[in-house]
Amino acid sequence: MSHLRGSAIYWGEVLHHRQGGIQHRFTHRLPWFLLDLQELAQADRGVHGLLFNVNGPGLLSFYDRDHGARDGTPFLSWLRTLLADHGRHQMHFRALCLPRLLGYVFNPISVIYCFDSQGRLGAMVYEVHNTFGQSHAYVHLLSGVPQGPHASPKQFHVSPFFSMHGRYRFSISEPSERVAIGIHYQDDCGATLFAGFKGRRMDFTTVQILKTLLRWPLATIGVTLNIHWQAARLWLKGARVHRNPNPENQHG
Repeated sequence: MSHLRGSAIYWGEVLHHRQGGIQHRFTHRLPWFLLDLQELAQADRGVHGLLFNVNGPGLLSFYDRDHGARDGTPFLSWLRTLLADHGRHQMHFRALCLPRLLGYVFNPISVIYCFDSQGRLGAMVYEVHNTFGQSHAYVHLLSGVPQGPHASPKQFHVSPFFSMHGRYRFSISEPSERVAIGIHYQDDCGATLFAGFKGRRMDFTTVQILKTLLRWPLATIGVTLNIHWQAARLWLKGARVHRNPNPENQHG
């Protein structure tokens, strides 16, 4: 299988804007990959030869152990169990995330679209990772297309510059020629954060993978470096640091 028809690459821009007490804003251009997990499960390990591999080395590679249980359990199986626990069965999953580039990746968030057997959006999973190697999945059940934002209380320590007392509001569009993700956060201290991504679609082909690699040769390490650079800027601005309340709980 040399072409993944349900998968795509979105070239776009991340925006972070913090308000309330300390003001902080930055943008970061980034390719985000929409990966059809059923296609990956059925594909040969070397889908695009040395360019893109599944659970094997390549310039770009998707590893199951980077997601879900993070112990090598297939991410697809983990998601099926997770959604079945919420009463959703026979779902089709597409994950908006970063694969490994030259063996390295850090995904602050992976956004998983969960479609029912009729092709309708039945749920969203937001798999959040922090730099302590921990993760947490927020699950939101939907009926059809996402109409309006859906909210959740904060349950997982991400940034040391926000307390655990806050609430998220997620706004999404279904992936088509363009995709848009918006995450609004507000804590009990009055600080707010908007984090969003907007991108335009490229086919998941050898040519587009090569173009993406040439344009963003350090995309994955750039995410981690930018996280630490922005953290240093916030610290210099005097942002209060909150300790991780569960430093040894891998899954939040």
